[in-house]
Amino acid sequence: MKKTDTELISDFIKGVASTLVSIFTVLSCAFKKRATLLYPEVRPEIPDNFRGKIEIDTEKCIGCGLCTKLCPAFGTLALKETKIGKKLAIVDISRCIFCGNCAYNCPKGAINLTKQYELATDAKKDLILNTEDK
Repeated sequence: MKKTDTELISDFIKGVASTLVSIFTVLSCAFKKRATLLYPEVRPEIPDNFRGKIEIDTEKCIGCGLCTKLCPAFGTLALKETKIGKKLAIVDISRCIFCGNCAYNCPKGAINLTKQYELATDAKKDLILNTEDK
């Protein structure tokens, strides 16, 4: 069924109106203040209570295993016995949900959450922090 001339003109006018509304929307938003950060060039200010990468102080750690029991992300923290008989933690950051339970409940304060948030890597082995290697 063919359209009449008035229907074709009506569709053309609707198309032009739609295009003009789109152009007006783009131009009105182009001169507003940006809502996003210029991330790679400008680093954001990290608050003091930010929960970033886990850091374990091997001098303070007593190997009690409380962190492994309280961690809701199964497999993030594990204890490994060293050659000298001391237990030290191994952290798999790829499984961590950065909840902070380990740091909050550590009796000796050996676990800290740093402000480091850029953890992307090509190799998963880089995300496993073995404290025995230190």
